[in-house]
Amino acid sequence: MLELTSEQVAGLAGIDARGYVERVKQDLVKADPKLADDSTLSTRLWNAYVVARQLGIQADENVEAFLHIEAYAPSFYTKPATRAWLTRPDRSPDERFHDYFRVMKWRIEHPEYDRRSPDGGVRGTDNRSSSGGAWAGIGASWRRLVGRARPRGNGEPV
Repeated sequence: MLELTSEQVAGLAGIDARGYVERVKQDLVKADPKLADDSTLSTRLWNAYVVARQLGIQADENVEAFLHIEAYAPSFYTKPATRAWLTRPDRSPDERFHDYFRVMKWRIEHPEYDRRSPDGGVRGTDNRSSSGGAWAGIGASWRRLVGRARPRGNGEPV
């Protein structure tokens, strides 16, 4: 019987984790080929994976969703409000992230309830798109909701 040291087991777990993150990246790029142009994607996804695990997120579907959000909203988890939500002590890390994910998804699917809208929340839906997969279609909305718009013009976020 093969016996491994704890360091060897940890090394194998690290290899497995990197393979998992790479597979998620490949799925993301397949669904949204524009992501292939992002030279930082692999590093960002790995860093997000590490943070998700540090936060205690264990459920595969939650870890994968965490990585999907990272693909479209770099470092979303560093925003103070998001960090506060994800580290609240009232529920398990998986429950907190699942709640966060559901709230963000609902806000994307119901933009007419955007409290920041000057007309009380009613906005058009003509900018919605279903091409490139479900995640690709909501990338800009994720960035907007978590405060990470892409720079325009002078490099300042909008």
